[in-house]
Amino acid sequence: MPRNSPAGFITAFFAVLMGFALIWHIWWMAILGFLAAIAVVLVAGWSVEREQEISAAEIAQMERAR
Repeated sequence: MPRNSPAGFITAFFAVLMGFALIWHIWWMAILGFLAAIAVVLVAGWSVEREQEISAAEIAQMERAR
């Protein structure tokens, strides 16, 4: 199963920051938002531990508990 990751939320935050800065012509903030969004995407893309393994016994135990 894929692990939970805040990468999408953080990328969206920096994209909104960049959009705000572009609308109001705050160029230093637009560049910062763009670079930060790219950095988050690259770090999340090259992360090694993106999955967690769940055994069949654990799944059966969770299903019985429901």
